[in-house]
Formats: sequence, C-alpha cells, structure tokens
Amino acid sequence: MSLTTMAPAAENLSEPPARRRPPWTSVVETLLIVAGLARLVWGQQVAVVADGQDRLASLSLLLGEGRLNNSEYSIVGPLFSAPLWLLGRAVATPEAGIRYFNLVVFTAGLAALGLLLRGLVPGALIRRFMLITIAASMLAPDVGHYGSETFTMMGVMVGIVVVVRGRRRGWGWAAAVLGAVNTPATVAGLGLVSLAETWRHRRLRLLVPVAVAAALVLVEILARKGGYAGDRGARDVMPFSGRPGFSYPVFFGVLAILFSFGRGLVWYLPGMFLPTRRALADLGPTGIDLARIQRLWLIFVGGLVLVYAPWWAWYAGMSWGPRFFLAGILPAALALALRLGHRQAGLGANLVTLAVLVLSVWIGLNSLFWHELWPAACFGTPQSVEALCWHSPEYSSLWYPLVSWQFAHLTGGQWISAAYSAVVLGWLGTPLVRRIGGQLTTAWRDHLNPRLARTAWRW
Repeated sequence: MSLTTMAPAAENLSEPPARRRPPWTSVVETLLIVAGLARLVWGQQVAVVADGQDRLASLSLLLGEGRLNNSEYSIVGPLFSAPLWLLGRAVATPEAGIRYFNLVVFTAGLAALGLLLRGLVPGALIRRFMLITIAASMLAPDVGHYGSETFTMMGVMVGIVVVVRGRRRGWGWAAAVLGAVNTPATVAGLGLVSLAETWRHRRLRLLVPVAVAAALVLVEILARKGGYAGDRGARDVMPFSGRPGFSYPVFFGVLAILFSFGRGLVWYLPGMFLPTRRALADLGPTGIDLARIQRLWLIFVGGLVLVYAPWWAWYAGMSWGPRFFLAGILPAALALALRLGHRQAGLGANLVTLAVLVLSVWIGLNSLFWHELWPAACFGTPQSVEALCWHSPEYSSLWYPLVSWQFAHLTGGQWISAAYSAVVLGWLGTPLVRRIGGQLTTAWRDHLNPRLARTAWRW
C-alpha cells in the first residue's frame, strides 16, 4: 500500500465518542508494560546456559584472539552483543553483560514495533499487543538466556513491518535477512515471505533477500567450519529416534509441532489460531496493512513448521515449550489483542477469546517460574524417557507444575509476580467478561427464559 493511501487512514484512528476510553487507561497500560519488562529482568534467573555457552565461547574467542572456532551455531547474533561483552568484561566478566543481550534486543524490537504501528492502528490496540507479548506469552525463558531465537524473531518480524509500511523497505529486508541468517533454518520461513511478496507485487527482485540470506548462511558456515552434519539424538523407545539430520517423517513432525501436549503450537501459542478477519475489518482502512503484517508473520511461522517438521530434534531439546517457534508469540499476541477489542463478536467467539486469554496468562506465568523444572520421568535417570515430556499432558511444561503442585514452593517475590499476572488478566479480561455477561443476559431473556416458561410445557 502506498503512503498516499495510508495517510487518510491515520486520520480516522480515534474511536467514536461512545467507545473512547478514559485517558488514565493508557497510563495504567503503560505502567503494566514497564512492570512486565522489569519482571522479565528480576523475576527470573537471567543467565547464559545450554547452547548460549557455545555462542559466548565463540564470541570470546573472536574478540579475544581474533579467530573463529568450529561452533555449529551462527556468530551473526553474537556479533551484535559485542558491546555488552566488552561492557561486562570492563565491569566483571563478559557473561555479566552478555546475559542481558536478549532482553535488550526484545525491548528494542518491541519499541520499534510500537513506533512503526503508531499512526496505523489505535494506541489502545498497540498497548494491548505489547502487554500480551510481555506478560501472556512463552517469552520469558528465551529472553532470559543467550539463545538465538529472540534476535531472529525481532530481526525478521520488525523487518516485515518495515517492508509493509512502505518506508525504507530495503532496511526492512536487511533486518529480516540478518535475523534469518542468525538461525539458518529460518531462511525457509523468510523464503515463503519473499515468495508471498513476489506474488503480490509481481516483482522478481523480491526474491533477492532470500537468495542473499542463503548465500550469507553458506559463507558464514564455511568461515567458522561449522554446521549440523551428523547431528543426532540418542536412541530410545520412539520409533524414529537416533536418526541424524532431517530424518523425521514430515507427517508426524507436523502433527507433533502443532498438537503434541509438550510442544504443540495449539497449546503454547493459542492466540495464533484465533480468526481475526472481522476484528481487522472493524478497523476500517487501517486494518488492511495490519492484516498484511499478520499474514506475513503467520507465513514465516508456517515456514518454520515445514522446515523443522523433518528435523530429528523438532522438539528443541531441553527447553520450555516450542522455542524454535518463538516468533509465533507476535502474531498470537496481535490476534488476541484484536479479539479483545472486537465489540461486535458473538457470544461463542467471546468465550473462546476468554479461554485463550486465561491460557495465555498461565503460559506467561508458567514459563517465567518453571522453565527449568525437569520431571525425573523424562530426564536424569536411566529409566527416563524424554518423549513423555514432548507428548503427554501430565509431564508437559504447560501442566506439570500443576501435577506436582509447585505453588507450594513459591517465594514471596514469585507471589508478587503471580499477583501481577492476575492484575493483567483482570485488566484485559474485565471488558470481555462484561460483554459476555450482557450477551448471556440477552440470551436468557430472549431465548432460554421463554422456553422454560411454565405455559410452554405440556405432558
């Protein structure tokens, strides 16, 4: 969409007087957003763990000795954390600064999204989107560690918004390319986005970004002499375990990625499956670009599903939830934010939205508190079977804290954090519950009550 067609839309962003919210609500939402960011910093142990230690070792070798090691992980994202590495070394140790890298990247990326969407959609929708992303998603473990997914998510998703907004599209594609190169498998998702834009504009040059990304991945792998050749897991009771590379049956991989209780996107990114067409239509002309952003975001995540489905480690190892698909929290949060503000939705749609909101807030709290809770049935003993945590509801990251009743072990600070989640749930859910209450009252008066009247019944 051209700038000339977008400009009039920005003039109509204010809601009608009957729907206009009091000014103090924006202050409350801003405070909740800031408090949520603070909770991500102080509400969990921020550390460099797992494959983050390999990335830190690669960066330390490069900055300290000027050479690359043979790590299987990309050096692109870690290069951007070099200032924090230097700052941490000056103060204490490189890790002291590096561990906050993903928090910085996420905060900067979220701020960029807010600025890019400002003037395109109502401010209340932007704040709801931000609050859900921070407090009601599986974000916490990934921003608290030094993994690659946060940098990739923000690079690609912010880049897509820049491309759609029509201003400095080259910068948007550059950000998306850098994000994808940081996690090579995601080049497939970027490829689908590039194909979608090529089809829309009928311009073959829009295939250039994915070609550049693929070339950079190859050059970078050759430079560090890394890669995933021969990478495989241990053999266990599962029929396709122990095989290397892209050997998992695609059919079962897609089913597992979407529906397995321990990693299924349906359970961990429920907002992503909410229909939003009517909610977007209610925004008028401003909803056209937002719908395109949402569509391209979903196309990118769909590409990740296709590329990870045959990968032997589609479940992403010992992690909380489906971390390979962290980018899905943004379309999920946007869809839920749209549905929460859709006043014309029917009773059934509102009940589904309420259920997704409650589940999303639980996901945010659970991932913050218990992302390092590993059941002995899955890990740590000769009798452990990892697949129990990927496929069974009782041992899934989502529900095991209830099965083992971890609330008995919460600290005072964690109870305060839980109270924050309750406030967020109340703030976002109260208007929806009121609408549901009104719809139930109407349904009772117009449909159920007449049918239950004594005169309507005969023997």
